[in-house]
Amino acid sequence: MTVQARSAARETRELVAIRLRGDCPVCRRNDLLQSVSFEAIPFSCNSLHPDADSAIAAPTGQFVLAFCRSCEHFFNAAFEDGRIGYTQNYENSLHFSPRFVAFVEDLAGRLSTAYALDGKLLVDIGCGKGDFLKRLCSTSGARGIGFDRSFEDNRGEAVASVEFINDWFGDAYPDVKPDFVSCRHVLEHIANPIAFLQELRAHPGVGPDTVFYIEVPNALYTLRDMGIWDLIYEHVSYFTPHSLRVAMETAGFEVLDQGASYGDQYLFIEAKPGEPRVVTPFSKSEKIDALVDRFDRTYRDKVAWWRDYLSNRDPERTVVWGAGSKGITFVNIVPEGARIGALVDVNPHKQGRFAPGTGTPVVGPESLRGKPLQSIVVMNPLYRDEVVQAAHKLGLSAEIIVA
Repeated sequence: MTVQARSAARETRELVAIRLRGDCPVCRRNDLLQSVSFEAIPFSCNSLHPDADSAIAAPTGQFVLAFCRSCEHFFNAAFEDGRIGYTQNYENSLHFSPRFVAFVEDLAGRLSTAYALDGKLLVDIGCGKGDFLKRLCSTSGARGIGFDRSFEDNRGEAVASVEFINDWFGDAYPDVKPDFVSCRHVLEHIANPIAFLQELRAHPGVGPDTVFYIEVPNALYTLRDMGIWDLIYEHVSYFTPHSLRVAMETAGFEVLDQGASYGDQYLFIEAKPGEPRVVTPFSKSEKIDALVDRFDRTYRDKVAWWRDYLSNRDPERTVVWGAGSKGITFVNIVPEGARIGALVDVNPHKQGRFAPGTGTPVVGPESLRGKPLQSIVVMNPLYRDEVVQAAHKLGLSAEIIVA
């Protein structure tokens, strides 16, 4: 399909105006600031396609970023619940990156020691393909059950003490009584995070000493360090340290520990069941007002800069390294797919597929060997060293630039 045909296909999609949410999904207040918006971005950036045509025809949704001045929560006010299906086609595993694996190993070791997990039952809610749960159980000597409708068998080596269920963790499993519950990069996908957390707390198998580990992307990193490529439709919520704590305490959890990790790109909170609290909101935050204003201006400038940069590059000699959420956002928002030759990803389950919205092909690093590339755009600064090393081994002399 030609670039012109791709553009026409995108322009002729029907955009349905929807009612914007007027209250915050965490504190329910309506002291909101609107920010950047997109008329149409892919519903699911982590669901790649078998061919370019189906990728270009992927369903899209509207995105309107709203900031709550009462609890410092950010969210997509145009999000439509129920439009995304998390099936086995959903692929977001980062466990093929040495940098990420090192992070997970450190996390598993810390949690194993902090909560004496040896011999205990662990439940991983939204376990994906099961990589983290297997790592945590292997490290700690615990038993584990992973719940996720996107789980697939035959992904990596099996761990005897770990089983997986293609379903969500709920009252249908009253006999599952976990000592420790992990829920990583799930809460930001939930339209009503308070109700979700309340349901977890009320599960018949959850006791007063059950420890919960919740991990989400850090919205302050998005604002402060201009991580604008983190804005995706799948994430209805963008938590700050304050809004994450408000969500947990409102839902009836006692916070044990809280912090940031993975180069400040993630937030974590550790908690156990407690009593629901009515959390006092912030006074109107001038700090957030200033950050939002700066974000809006810098966002527009950054997109304009990248469009200018790519206009001076040969698209067949330009690749984006990273076919996760950041890469998919980049090729959809900046060049609309017209000036990028390929997305590169070390995850073999993404290779040979195509990006939703643009139809950009996803290739493995080995396919670049010896090619006269002009530019490699790295989507996450944490992976720059990995990309530099890989490019050297592949005999590439391209400019390597972080998005």
